[in-house]
Amino acid sequence: MRVLVAIGIIVVGLLGAEGGRAGYLIEQEAVIPNPVTLQPTSTTVRTWHDGRRFKREHPLRNEVVVIDLDKHEVVGLNPAARTYWKLPAERYRQLALVSLLVLGVTPKPDGSVDVPDPLFVPTGAHKLVAGRDAYQVKVEGKLPEGVQTELWLSEVIPLTTEVLVDQLRMALGDPKHPSFQQFFGQWRALKGYPVQSVTTLTTPLGRIVTSETLLSIREQAIDPSVFALPRGYALTDDPITQMERQLSSSGAAPGGPLKLRPPGALPLPDSRAR
Repeated sequence: MRVLVAIGIIVVGLLGAEGGRAGYLIEQEAVIPNPVTLQPTSTTVRTWHDGRRFKREHPLRNEVVVIDLDKHEVVGLNPAARTYWKLPAERYRQLALVSLLVLGVTPKPDGSVDVPDPLFVPTGAHKLVAGRDAYQVKVEGKLPEGVQTELWLSEVIPLTTEVLVDQLRMALGDPKHPSFQQFFGQWRALKGYPVQSVTTLTTPLGRIVTSETLLSIREQAIDPSVFALPRGYALTDDPITQMERQLSSSGAAPGGPLKLRPPGALPLPDSRAR
């Protein structure tokens, strides 16, 4: 269950970059539980977005994920081990679909998704988030047991949720099925721009909370080298191959429960290339 929480918060955190022609550098404060003590730990997560290219850097998870739709590929980097994995964007969608579970969106065997209607419900609550007036919406639908997800949106930010749709489309490999258009439409219906996302997991040991809070958005030219593969990195197995090998060695049938975390970027959880 902790994996699902991590996935969900990163998916929502991915929604922090502009999808237009200009380049943007986004900074967010991410708060995640220490895997040993479960005490909250914070870090600054940076994302770059320029056209059809996206990069997310999460220091605490030691992960970098780069999506390039023009190349139709996703690359995950492990800076500590100096390794990388690579997946076609369409195959990466398998991992991105798993992440939508924490948003109440259920993948179907045919590759479409079952989207709750409504997906988001305003609660009427308001608060200041990093100095910005924001209102709360909660995620509806069938969430994993013990999981709650909420967003805080602000109309002070000079961006709309349309930019989030661009990010989601990139992470999902530009899907064409009508069910995804329904999913995107629910985001478009929100007013304002998400300035904070919070996912809470209730366990017998207590509550585990992960969050991401928008710190800054800077419009600037993004050097193409930002999205390039660093020199000296060795290729390793991608997360799906690792997962399939682990399932095979355990004797589990294909389609069984995930044993590994999907990659973290866009959207996703920390994938630690080995």
